[in-house]
Amino acid sequence: MCDTIVALPDATADGAVLLAKNADTEVNEAQQILRFPRRDYLLGAAVRLTHLTIPQAPRTHEVILGRSFWTWGGEVGCNEHGVAIGNEAAFSNQKCEKDGTCVTDLLRLALERAETAREAVDVIGDHIIRYGQGGNCQMMGNYWFDSGLLIADRKEAWIVNGAGHHWAARRAKSTEAISNRYQIGTDWELSSLADAALVDGETRPDFRARFADPMREQECAADERESCAGSLLAGRNGGITMHDMAAVLRDVGDEATYDVTADERPTKVCMHAGPTPARFWHATSAMITEVRPTSMVVWMTGTSATDLSIFKPLFFGMDLPEGLMPLGTDTEGTIWWRHERLHRPAMARYREVKPEIRAEFDALERSFHDESAAVREGSPQLKAEFVAWCWHRAAAATEAWIERLSRHPYAIAHPAYRTAWERWNAEASLALA
Repeated sequence: MCDTIVALPDATADGAVLLAKNADTEVNEAQQILRFPRRDYLLGAAVRLTHLTIPQAPRTHEVILGRSFWTWGGEVGCNEHGVAIGNEAAFSNQKCEKDGTCVTDLLRLALERAETAREAVDVIGDHIIRYGQGGNCQMMGNYWFDSGLLIADRKEAWIVNGAGHHWAARRAKSTEAISNRYQIGTDWELSSLADAALVDGETRPDFRARFADPMREQECAADERESCAGSLLAGRNGGITMHDMAAVLRDVGDEATYDVTADERPTKVCMHAGPTPARFWHATSAMITEVRPTSMVVWMTGTSATDLSIFKPLFFGMDLPEGLMPLGTDTEGTIWWRHERLHRPAMARYREVKPEIRAEFDALERSFHDESAAVREGSPQLKAEFVAWCWHRAAAATEAWIERLSRHPYAIAHPAYRTAWERWNAEASLALA
């Protein structure tokens, strides 16, 4: 379950294109941030996706990718040409008869093979038609779903909906939000259904009416989250900044009354795990891309709980900071797992400690963004030093809060919420005093 938003140049404060996404996955589904340099391949080369092996492209572009540790594809990402994508699980009435491309595969394939958002639509549509969609998309089970993607480049954005071997796409408005549902009806501009469309102005096939599974959309509160994110973004139209995008991703409604234990369905944009089956997923990472005609900054949390995290900058053409690849059983040597020692104790005292954490982290995040204005068109050395400084400062702030939270016993009063976290912590072999 995820939410992706975009703001095009006429909607932003300084003409940047901003795309942002919360990647909502299972609680212990550690997220990696990876950089894949541009690469050329010999004729006949193949690539192994999550479930399929397919022909490799002659050239792949440089990509910064955020992904679940066990997948080939990604939840979020951006490439060297400024193409940024966030994806969504979408639910159709199509049957999964065999393994195909997963939505995460489609995201990475588009980033590696497209130089514009429009080209990314073609890449996605071609692979959906050729290979279909299918195969397990869940870390701890055998769970399959279809795809929705929001794609932006330096000038425009596109929405793509996929169902089985079918797809449809349209241009995004100046501000747009997508969630775990189909957004496209008869308003598609490109579609695998084009050959079935009637000519001379008659009715065209309605993609949503033909393929949507409204019951599964309702179970994951897709309409509520999409409407909330869209309204928040539209209310800032004309002056949207990176901070506004972050605020939308962190929205939990009324802060004074929000109770992480209360809702049975995941209705908040900043999704937190809860004790009901529909809330066994939450925000395990987030991305905001800030793309201008002559510069790009990829802002990543690399950690779960967007409202308890800090966006840090990354640039193309240079190595990533250490600790971004949670592999094996080393839960202390990676940024994602280390942050869980802040995140999980903070969720036990969420309403009490979040305001203090957020005030400190907001100040740090704003300082990073303010400094980035003088860095984003600077030399590679300047960018590398800036990235290292930001990630070091964020890690230090995280460690300080881990130490402060460790002074209090780790205890959850709500019985069902406590039981859920005891199970998740045990599954991760994560002991919290």
